[in-house]
Amino acid sequence: MSCPITMRSLENADPFPAYETLRAQGPVVWDESLKGWLVLDFELCRHVEFNEASQFRNMYADADPLIVELKGGAANITVSQGEQHSRMRRFHQTLLSPKALQSYRDQIVTPIIQAMLERVLAKGGSADLAADFGDEIPPRVICALLGMPWQDEGLIRKTLELNEEIMKWIGRGYYDEASVRDARAASAAINEILLPFIRERRERPQDDFISRVWREAPHEYGELSESDALAICRELYLGGADTTVHGIANSLYLLLWNPEMRAAVERDREQIAGVIEEAQRLFGSPQWRYRRANQDCELGGVEVKKDQMIVLLHGAANRDPKRFGECPAAPDLARPRLRDHLTFNYGPRSCVGMGLARIEMKDALNGVLDRLPNVRPDPNAEPPRFANLFMRSFRPLHVRFDS
Repeated sequence: MSCPITMRSLENADPFPAYETLRAQGPVVWDESLKGWLVLDFELCRHVEFNEASQFRNMYADADPLIVELKGGAANITVSQGEQHSRMRRFHQTLLSPKALQSYRDQIVTPIIQAMLERVLAKGGSADLAADFGDEIPPRVICALLGMPWQDEGLIRKTLELNEEIMKWIGRGYYDEASVRDARAASAAINEILLPFIRERRERPQDDFISRVWREAPHEYGELSESDALAICRELYLGGADTTVHGIANSLYLLLWNPEMRAAVERDREQIAGVIEEAQRLFGSPQWRYRRANQDCELGGVEVKKDQMIVLLHGAANRDPKRFGECPAAPDLARPRLRDHLTFNYGPRSCVGMGLARIEMKDALNGVLDRLPNVRPDPNAEPPRFANLFMRSFRPLHVRFDS
């Protein structure tokens, strides 16, 4: 079944009423703008993502030279397939093990968050917690982990801007002419940023992710060329700097703009983890992900042809009333299995960096409550809105606090 509502028509508009209109048409609906089947049902999304090997391949399995180029190369973990993907996942999981994460938290995440809070405090009682705080944390963390100068303001601005261009290209389905042009320029600029560090660490390794790519990735991948190392580092650079920016903004929004959530956290600070999970469920970014059908199949009552695109609409599936009850659009800290959402993907492509993202989000929210006395939404400033298309977050987040 098709519907006149398309994903591209929702840019900078509230998407959730449209998602419910689409859901009323059925669990699987054709989207003409993306040339694919939208899947709005939670269990169907999980079914598609879990059965990658046998039924629904990852989009990058068919990647043409353009897509491989713009993703940084064939060794990028998102482009890799089958056993190669499993091996590269093991390497990334070593980088991001629970023990390693605690070390990163102590040595990198906490100092960066505190430094950014000092900047907010210096503004003297008001700030935009998206632009002035949350946006600053993930790119600095990943740059520090890669062994790049996280204090370099120009580097951080470019990191945010360039990665956002790549995500826009992905969100528009990879072949939108203007997005391809912008993403190609962004990809080249990212390579120019990373390659000097990659070359230097090959000759003079240090204790950072780029050095570990050269030292440890060959155990899983085999002999690495410079292009391979670049592709691996490209995804670390992108994944570590973009999605968590939106996750922090959405978590801050739910905490500070929802009085019930704020009150629950004031009563019990441990509830902040639940606020973060409900923010990811309700406002997850990205809003969708792609797959292709390996053969003709039936999905949610529609006939999907071999090689047709499947658009897993996680923004709708995370509000599926069949999964989340009568009020799926309302945050509920008593909901069982709060981490049971699709924002970090599911199955063999689940996000290897979700542990780091959760640390950054939790420490950012705790830092705001600890360091900004009586922090509250600014009633006289522009209100937040859930902006953009594919990668969405609430912004601006204008607040006031006692100096």
